[in-house]
Amino acid sequence: MNRLIIYIVVVASFLVFPGTTAAWLPFGNEVTVYMLSCDGEQKSGLCHGREKTDIPFTYKVLADQLSVWYWRADDPDEPRRLSFCAIHDMKNWLCQWGSEEIPKSRFGMVSGRYAEIATCVTVTSTPLFYQVSRLRWWFVWLREQLS
Repeated sequence: MNRLIIYIVVVASFLVFPGTTAAWLPFGNEVTVYMLSCDGEQKSGLCHGREKTDIPFTYKVLADQLSVWYWRADDPDEPRRLSFCAIHDMKNWLCQWGSEEIPKSRFGMVSGRYAEIATCVTVTSTPLFYQVSRLRWWFVWLREQLS
């Protein structure tokens, strides 16, 4: 019964606060990346611990203008532009945070999946955050709210 109430509250919040709905339901040239972290050990892509949600980021790719904008779901009114990007299309683009000729890492979409690519290999480790589907992110978020 408690879960049903939470589902109703979530749906009602989208109807009552339509401004924030855009952050959670992207348009055609936007992609929202849902990330989780694992506080335990990760083996073969499985978390052997408790998963935690990260605030989703939405990226708006304007391939014709060669620009990428991003914002956090908790602050949709503050879009920021990523200045150092190479864009092929909405599903294939990479950005870096600074103008270094050889950056420490690049991030973006590769074949429609979020990727972080280290260009300077120092220590190989398991990534802190990993991309999941919106549905899986919502289930973990609901579990966090109920516990």
